[in-house]
Amino acid sequence: MTEIEFSLIGQPSPTLQNLLARFQDERKISVKIRVIEWDNAWHDLLMWALYEQGPDISHVGSTWAASLVALNALRSFPENEIKETGGQMAFLQPAWQSVKTTGSNAIWSMPWNTYTFLIAYRRDLLEKAGVDESIAFATADDIKKTLQKLLVGGFQYPWVLPVGESHLDTLHYLASWVWGSGGDFITPDGHHTAFTEARTFKAIESFFQLMTYMQPVDLPLVEMDALSLFTSGKAAVTIVGAGLAYEWLRNQEITQDILNTIGFAPVPGVPWIGGDNLVVWRHTRADPERELASVALTDYLLSQSVQKANAQSEDVGIPSRIDSLSALPLPNSQLTKVLTRSLRTGRSYRSLTSWSKIEHQFAQSLGRAGADILKGADPSAACHNHLDTFANWLEVSLR
Repeated sequence: MTEIEFSLIGQPSPTLQNLLARFQDERKISVKIRVIEWDNAWHDLLMWALYEQGPDISHVGSTWAASLVALNALRSFPENEIKETGGQMAFLQPAWQSVKTTGSNAIWSMPWNTYTFLIAYRRDLLEKAGVDESIAFATADDIKKTLQKLLVGGFQYPWVLPVGESHLDTLHYLASWVWGSGGDFITPDGHHTAFTEARTFKAIESFFQLMTYMQPVDLPLVEMDALSLFTSGKAAVTIVGAGLAYEWLRNQEITQDILNTIGFAPVPGVPWIGGDNLVVWRHTRADPERELASVALTDYLLSQSVQKANAQSEDVGIPSRIDSLSALPLPNSQLTKVLTRSLRTGRSYRSLTSWSKIEHQFAQSLGRAGADILKGADPSAACHNHLDTFANWLEVSLR
């Protein structure tokens, strides 16, 4: 029996374990799982790329594959293998954007799961302030008006988000504001910065101005602490990952009284869509049987039946396939309707080979700007102070 190794970020759910067991029984291919943690995943992937040894197939962040391509570490998927999965049109367009690199038509990874963020709000607190929830978050300006009404209505600190130099998701939140303004972070050719253009920088300032509605807190403010301020009623509006929102509703980690007051809306602008991709390593080509087995596992994990099963699993694997979205839990809920809309209208970052490094540097600058604002700095001044310097570094780095 052919044996392959599959590296997975985070522990596999019971559902995924059962699905992999079924694959092994049906295909007579042994799959050894190597679990790595998110905190160390990028380091581990780099080591496997540099030394050309490690797993045969790996679960990676959707923005990471392009950087691994630059290290000549991945095996591409030829056209016949793409067709076996259903082809490009079977997948959500934002998810498919991540499978190539800028300037290349080769397919280097395959979209497995997707992810995005949503506005979460307290219906009871909006109603008390006289805010119509149907239009409260339609645009970036509407969010600011909503927070101002909450403030005038006696809610001193209506907004909360995580703040810290290592919080990568701040960039993902901000992307919706930037793309909604018609701007971008990088020029289409991938060689210059674009976020310092006037309309784009205004959108960035608009996002950071919302932090003036936040409660002063000890920093860094990590995600779970920020969301606790929301669920405890100390903040009225936040941004939450779709997977965590499902945990709230399905696992009842919050009291039913509070759950009944939480509503969801799309993030304004153009939602960021990320997620998880599958890659087959170049070193696997040294053993044709392992290479074919790795491709077979990729095809299996991307199949409609497996994607639907993952969507119903304990940790809700949000599908990358369009024909599997119907399997999302709580199909008639506001959460699922808002999520589906966001997945269809959002976009992902351009697949630059240096993007992994760029987003980490971005996170540091954004975290520093946010920290300064919470300490009383003017939002515009804080943005220029940290992002102008970063833009100069990035401009040189992209050339």
